[in-house]
Amino acid sequence: MIPYSKIKSILEHTEDGRALLEPHRRLVRKALNETVSNDGADVIEWLHESITRGTYRKEFFRNIEHLTRDAKGLLFWKEHLIGRFSLMNDERDEELAQRLSARCRELEAKGFPLTSRAMLSRELHQAPADTPWKQALYAYAMFLVKAERIRVVFWTANNREMLALEKQTDGSVRSWRIQEPAGKILQEMMSAEGFEFAYIGGYAMFEHLISRSHLTPADIARALS
Repeated sequence: MIPYSKIKSILEHTEDGRALLEPHRRLVRKALNETVSNDGADVIEWLHESITRGTYRKEFFRNIEHLTRDAKGLLFWKEHLIGRFSLMNDERDEELAQRLSARCRELEAKGFPLTSRAMLSRELHQAPADTPWKQALYAYAMFLVKAERIRVVFWTANNREMLALEKQTDGSVRSWRIQEPAGKILQEMMSAEGFEFAYIGGYAMFEHLISRSHLTPADIARALS
C-alpha cells in the first residue's frame, strides 16, 4: 500500500503532476484511486525519492516521442510499462529504442493492449487486428500435443497459477489448475500421459494449433474469467 502522503508530495512538487512525464503522471493519478502493481509501486517510490532530491528530469528516451525510461531501467510507452532497458552503447540503444517504439505503434494500430509480453511475442506482432484469439494470445503459455489431442496451457490472472484446457469429444472442456512450481507438474503430466511440447514459431502455427484444439474464444473466456 502506497502512503497517501507520498502521492500527495509528488503532486505538490510537480504542479499537480503537470511536470511529470506522461506515464508517471498517469501512474500517480491511478494510485490515488486504486491499487497499482508491484512495479508501479516501485516507480512511485523512486519518483518520490528523485523529486525530493531534485534529480527528476522530464525528457523522452533517445528523443523518441512517448518513449521514456526512468532511473530504475523501467521503460514506458506513454503510460504503459513495457519492460526493462539496460544501457549498452549509444548505437545499440538507439537501434533498440527505435525498434521498440515501432512495435508499440504497430500494436496500438491494431488495438492490442501494450504489455511487456506483447512486446516480446512474435505471435502478437504477426496477428491480424481482427484475430478472434486476442485473449488466448495474451494468456497462453504452451501447447501440449498427443496425436489428435491438444491441451492448451494458459497463465491465469494471478500469474502464480496456470490452467490447462482440453476440448472433449462431447463438446465439454476439461480443465486442470496447475500451481507453482508449474514446471514439475507439467513435466509429470507430459511424461505420464505421453503429451509433448509443441514449438510455436509465429501466429500461423499458433492459429493452426488453437484451431486443432477445437477450443473456441468463448470456451477460453469462460475458463479464464
